[in-house]
Formats: sequence, structure tokens, C-alpha cells
Amino acid sequence: MKFKRSLAILATSAVVLAGCSNSGGGSDEGKKSSDSSNKDNDKKQELQISAAASLGDVSKALEKEFKKDHKNVDVTFNYGGSGALRQQIEKGAPADVFMSANTKDVDMLKDKDKAHDTYKYAHNELVLIGDKNSNEASVKDLKDDEKLAIGEVKTVPTGKYAKQYLEDQKLYNDVKDKLVYAKDVKQVLNYVEKGNAQMGFVYKTDLYTGNKKTDKVNEIREAELKKPITYEAGATSDKKLAKEWMDFLKSDKAEDILEEYHFDA
Repeated sequence: MKFKRSLAILATSAVVLAGCSNSGGGSDEGKKSSDSSNKDNDKKQELQISAAASLGDVSKALEKEFKKDHKNVDVTFNYGGSGALRQQIEKGAPADVFMSANTKDVDMLKDKDKAHDTYKYAHNELVLIGDKNSNEASVKDLKDDEKLAIGEVKTVPTGKYAKQYLEDQKLYNDVKDKLVYAKDVKQVLNYVEKGNAQMGFVYKTDLYTGNKKTDKVNEIREAELKKPITYEAGATSDKKLAKEWMDFLKSDKAEDILEEYHFDA
């Protein structure tokens, strides 16, 4: 009897010890899993945005606001003419979001299933600018040896808008020999600032750095178009962050920032 009782006690002890051992192992595994999850949450994530050159300043303000709720995200921007950026994306250049200065280039990507969750996020205005010391009121005032800068018509929306305006006003044939073309709207502004062109067409927003209007060029007049200039964006990858950026663009905070930088949102 004593021998059987001793065997029972030993068996019970073995079961208890095994249970403790398994419990301890499970705890370690749970801890490892938790540690791994925390490390994943701490990993830097990257969001790559191809953005129209006219968004240089406002995009940084949007990034700052976005990162308040996305602290572990590195946002990188690739700036250029909207048409050129669209072509890069079509050829496989890495981009999670495309922020265009028009609707055409986003729609072209959407038609090829390369953009989704699209949203028209802002409007802008086209303006004619000139040398800061000039009093000229129209492209008609350009002298024979003077130049008019516009963006490349095929790849820069402002170039297309400028040509459209000149044609609508029956002015294109008068100035076509004076035209110099720029890779993006910022280069147009630079041409006029440096005196490489006496006039140029840029966006209204390009005349501001923050809330301060530039004194390096003279705003001659608004170039009224038959259709408003509409900016559109779209997600160009399946990253969760791309969708979150697009949702952010629809927020009141993003709208306030765009208006602060003189866009109509």
C-alpha cells in the first residue's frame, strides 16, 4: 500500500511539474510574440508621393500634419511636371500617391488601373507675371527680342493652360515665336525672376512663400480660363498608408492647410 501510495504521489508531482513547465514556455512564447509585434510597430514606414512642382511648399505642411498621427512614417516627395510624373509611374517608378495639378493625368492612370481612390482636392488660378520693374499689361507689350515663358505643353499643366488661354484670346500666333519652355512651373518663375524671360504664366500660389507674396516679379493679371484649374490625386499603390493619405486629403485639416497656402479647397 505504501509503495502504491508513493507511486501516486510521484505521478501527481510529475503532472504538476509538467504543467508548470508548459505554462512557463507559453509565457516566453507570448512575450516573444509581443516583443516582435512591438518591433513591427516601431519600424519606420515609407510613403512615396509624386507631386506637381506647384505643391512644393504646401506638401511639406500637409506632411507635418499627417505625421502627427503617423509618427513612424517617412514621407518622401518627387516633384515635377504632372505629365512627366505620370509617365514615370506608367513606366514603373515607385510611387504610392500621385498628386497632380490637373485631372487628365490622374484619369489616364486610372484608365490603366494604376490609380485608385482618386479625389479632386484643390483649385488654382493661372496668372501672367512680368519683370518686377515693368509696367506692361499684356503679352502684346512684349518687344521683338523679349521672351514669354510657359511650361512644356505636353507635360506641364500650366503650359497647357497658358497655350489654351493664348489661343482663346487670339494671341497665340502673335507670341509663339517668343515662347521659351520650362520643365515645370517653378522654372517658369525662375526664368522671369532671373530675366531670362520678360513674362511668364504661373499659378497664383507660386507667387507666395507661406503667407508672404514675392516681390521678385510683378503680377500682371489673372488669366481667365473657360474651365477651372482642378488638382486631383490618387493612390498608386496598395499600401495602407496610400489610402490613409488620400483620406487625410479629404479632411478639414488638409483643406485648411491648402487654403492657408492660397489654394481653393
